[in-house]
Amino acid sequence: MPGLIRALGALAVGWAILVVAAPYLAMLPGVGGDYLSASAYAFGAAVCHQRPERSFHLAGAQLPVCARCTGLYLSAALGILFAWARRPSSAAPFERWRTCLLWAALPTVATLLFEWWRPSGVPGAFRALAAVPLGAAAGALLAGSVGFRSKLHRCERTRHGR
Repeated sequence: MPGLIRALGALAVGWAILVVAAPYLAMLPGVGGDYLSASAYAFGAAVCHQRPERSFHLAGAQLPVCARCTGLYLSAALGILFAWARRPSSAAPFERWRTCLLWAALPTVATLLFEWWRPSGVPGAFRALAAVPLGAAAGALLAGSVGFRSKLHRCERTRHGR
């Protein structure tokens, strides 16, 4: 299981890099950058609405996901890298993570509610910043879930007398 969690973390970090690099990769057709870029946009279409007015633009091109998703993915990657660098000796209790995730989601929920009330009222940069706490917390939780698994295994052995 730890290898799977590390692989998922590496994929999440790679996706965050690809989100920002996709417009630039499209300019590299000779080395396959255009195919990688097209793949990013295709995957982005599966997970995001990709509305141009709600997306960041780099190098004259729209990113593969909207501003909120960009904020989520970039901050999740940073949360993963921070958790990996920190390497806590023991996993935090799941109840504490659940509370942290709920609090971290509040800014994103607030912007969603405001957008329903006033659709053009929240700029992309603000939506991206509001998503940062949730992305960072979710990324750190993913990276730290190796500790959750080992802690659960110890609890099961203790409960069953092994």
